Amino acid sequence: MHRIAGRRLVAAVTCAGLLSASSAEAFRMIQNQGVGRTSTGTRVLCNDPNGFTHWTTSSVDWGLNPANQGGKPGVAAALQNALASWMQISPAINTLAYTGTNSRGFVTDGVNTVVWALGNGCSGGCLAITALVLQSGQVITEADISFNNAATWNTSGSDYDVQAIAAHEFGHTLGIHHTELTRKHGRPTMYASYFGTDGRTLETDDRDALNCSFNRYPPADAKPQADGLVVAGRANKTPAMLSARRHSHGANLRFALTRDERVKLDVFDVAGRHVATLVDGELGAGEHEVAWDGTTSGGRAANGVFFARVATSERRGSATVILAR
Repeated sequence: MHRIAGRRLVAAVTCAGLLSASSAEAFRMIQNQGVGRTSTGTRVLCNDPNGFTHWTTSSVDWGLNPANQGGKPGVAAALQNALASWMQISPAINTLAYTGTNSRGFVTDGVNTVVWALGNGCSGGCLAITALVLQSGQVITEADISFNNAATWNTSGSDYDVQAIAAHEFGHTLGIHHTELTRKHGRPTMYASYFGTDGRTLETDDRDALNCSFNRYPPADAKPQADGLVVAGRANKTPAMLSARRHSHGANLRFALTRDERVKLDVFDVAGRHVATLVDGELGAGEHEVAWDGTTSGGRAANGVFFARVATSERRGSATVILAR
């Protein structure tokens, strides 16, 4: 959605009530602690203590119902391009796959589907609406998108642009709410109102939002490689236990190894930007504790919330780090 109308996740022609912001962390996440199907959510910061909606898998499949304007030439390609825009982000890893057409609707049926229809909670100035199906813990298990079939949709660059709105709605399906940035140029895809084909291209604010989710809720099927990078995979690896304990000079990070192996321990800020590498090498089996006083390659980090991630060839773990010196 582009505008919050009763905090619904809808894309609309006009924008109302957004706050001005210039921070690189102007992105917001969707918080909804209910269970079941919803198109509503509260805008929250990445470090909100009550968390936000998220997937526990890095691989999400999407289908298209070709009824109505969903069957127009170029629509399937536009959706695939929109999906691809959310897969070109690091360190976040997502595999958003287009699986072809189906006859599914805007209903809870275990299948993530894009449809063109009238209603479904999207009428008048609303262009599209997203529904999330949530389990306990704000875990997303399904998402659907309904485009307003009353609007005229195009894939040639004229209004209304399928790819731009699809990229925006797919952002909602990943747990990302509307940004608080209101600048006229370089608007993020998650800007609350439609602004043409420029919405096809993600900006730093959009990428930071996805990295925020990835660092706070690392997908259960993300598989660390020997070089410490994380890639999408179907394997269900046993998490490496990582804990963080705050103290007056910073924080202590503690983890255990069952055997001698190569370990990489990194720290990221809430936007997913790499801050520091604390360990990168072979360690022996047993308990390990690493102190971090906020030192980075660019100096000392300011007080705030960070995320630490440990990765071995077989396991990974993450922990929230709070600097309050």
